[in-house]
Amino acid sequence: MVRRAKAKAKTKAKVKKKAAAKKKTSRASAKIPTWDTIMPLPSNPETGETANDYYVLDCEVHVMPEDYRRFIQYFPGTKTFEYAHKMCNWWQWVDHRTGKQAAVHPGMDWNIDKIMGDMDRSGVDQITLMRESFIDTAGDSAPFSTNQHVIDAVEKYPDRVIGISNVGPFSKRKTKDILWELEYLHDNHNFKFTKFYQPEDCPINDRRLWPVYEMCQDKGIVAYFHTGITIRMGPTRYTVPILLDDVASDFPDLKIVAYHAGYPQWEDLVMLMWKHPHIYVSYSILLPWLMRAPHRFAHMVGTTLQIAGYNRFIWGSDWPASDPYQAVEAILKLEIDEELQEKWGYPPITKELKAEFLGLTLARLAGIDPKKNHLKFPGQNKPPKGRTPEGDITRRIMRRGKK
Repeated sequence: MVRRAKAKAKTKAKVKKKAAAKKKTSRASAKIPTWDTIMPLPSNPETGETANDYYVLDCEVHVMPEDYRRFIQYFPGTKTFEYAHKMCNWWQWVDHRTGKQAAVHPGMDWNIDKIMGDMDRSGVDQITLMRESFIDTAGDSAPFSTNQHVIDAVEKYPDRVIGISNVGPFSKRKTKDILWELEYLHDNHNFKFTKFYQPEDCPINDRRLWPVYEMCQDKGIVAYFHTGITIRMGPTRYTVPILLDDVASDFPDLKIVAYHAGYPQWEDLVMLMWKHPHIYVSYSILLPWLMRAPHRFAHMVGTTLQIAGYNRFIWGSDWPASDPYQAVEAILKLEIDEELQEKWGYPPITKELKAEFLGLTLARLAGIDPKKNHLKFPGQNKPPKGRTPEGDITRRIMRRGKK
């Protein structure tokens, strides 16, 4: 009898404790803001435009699942990454004018499902996805994610994800191994882009890269380059835009996209674009920040328009370094006011320019049909319906691999 009473009391205490924990969790959940995920699509109220009016293709998205990154967290070098992440958080998610939060940070688990949730919220039709190397952070032991993470994401979301290979570091691998991996990924998994991340490696114009550039040129692979300041361990001198001059001169058919606009040497990049018609500028990571500094943004865009033409722009979020919602909204709201047009001779911003910026230019470089791959979003963070031709290609490749 006594035992039964004690057991009953123990069970009752457990239930009470569980209910209290549930209530506490419920209260905590209620404090989490919902506006970051349950929102209308990015828009420009003055023009009535929304993200659905354009085909939107994000040129720079990184997958870095937390359950994989934990294996290298004991390396002291990871502190440099933590500092870089802290600075990106301040730069992109905090409004420097008010000191207040401008968007909700995506947390630290950067997996493909979370990525697609953010893209749904932002009205992004398709993304080009890459692994994050940062291998020097772990003493050249292991990267933050691998090309297999990208393959898995492409197979899970074939209609939305297009692969970017990263086969570096080039100075630490045999050329034959680099070329084999590049060819394998692009021939077997519908990868269309490749990334050159030189801060952990060798300069952009290091001759050891010439065989890789040659293969990219021959296969029509779009080459992405980190250009401008580096925020971690690697030297910025390896990534200054002017180094692209040697590459563009020797490989005139290589499609080159310079991430981050070469910032702060963005004017050097603009002049290279004037010299080489196959160099394009990406404003990845810069857009949320520049939206809160509109005159600086207007000068950068206006100068590029004057010198290099209107169809040379490509956007990217650099997720998780910046918020794609803010980035798309920045382009929808992009304008050069009449005073700047008069004083500096800049042309006005047109819908045609926004369409090129948001996806048409990059789609043309990679041979993607923007009309057929344009998905309509219902808004409020709901995914679009439908299948795309790019997804059909990937599914055919997947079936071929299973035979």
